[in-house]
Amino acid sequence: MRCFHKDDWYGLAARLACACVACLPRQIALSFGVLLGTVACRFASHQRELARKHIALSLDLENTLAVNGIVRRCFQNMGKNVIEFMGFPHTSNAQMREMVTVQGRTHVDSALAHGKGAIILTAHFGNWELLAATLVVQVAPLQPIARRLRSRSLDTLVRAYRESVGYLSIDRDKATRDALRCLKRNELLGILADVDTSVDGVLVNFFGRPAYTPYSPIAIALKTGAAILPTFIVRQPDDSHRVIIEPPLRIHKSGNRAQDFLINTQNFTEIIESYVRRYPEQWIWMHERWKTQPRDLLSA
Repeated sequence: MRCFHKDDWYGLAARLACACVACLPRQIALSFGVLLGTVACRFASHQRELARKHIALSLDLENTLAVNGIVRRCFQNMGKNVIEFMGFPHTSNAQMREMVTVQGRTHVDSALAHGKGAIILTAHFGNWELLAATLVVQVAPLQPIARRLRSRSLDTLVRAYRESVGYLSIDRDKATRDALRCLKRNELLGILADVDTSVDGVLVNFFGRPAYTPYSPIAIALKTGAAILPTFIVRQPDDSHRVIIEPPLRIHKSGNRAQDFLINTQNFTEIIESYVRRYPEQWIWMHERWKTQPRDLLSA
């Protein structure tokens, strides 16, 4: 008999928690999400202080109470996201349509009419997993690019939950070939382009400071001719959601790849910033977004 590894216990605990959530009415389950986020905010001191610093600097807030309020609601939104994701296997298409409205679907239809697929460019904003599920159910087939989790057991569980609502993610570390295949099938390719990662990127202005940002959406669009559709899911006060699909990003093409990557990445980053400014409690302020600075790239 195989002994249980610590990683197996993580997966088992997650499955039990998901089963419990599935038994609860949605609003009661979401209240547990609020509690989960509140507890995380209380005990995840490093992430909490990082979020405080980022919010105060980015939104130019000196009122400590205002900053703390955004931090708390940010963690609570993350808790609700977790609860909603845990309910995926027990959420019907009809329930998802009732929970989420979609604005701007015609932009997807127009883009796919060219037969080159389309890139859904979004951020770790709102409930981005629910965004993917909604697009699959209500709009068109989609595959998002995502990094595998360190825990194999949890990664398997997350992938199964994504599959339960109709989509599979593309491994970020092996993304290029599968991403091109997705677009060749005239489907939607999901890319979250708002975090500082080890992939190729450029420094652009984000809330007035240099932020290292992946240029992969632009590189893929220039290579394939696929339209880039900035798309966001916004949680509403009653915990319903609204998906907003923006018109296609206007791609600057000068023939100078480095310049085109920089200009276009700055353009889509400004769109992301505009949503974060409007709904600051729905973004991941606890992420080390401004970790990489110009001096780091010069010394690399």
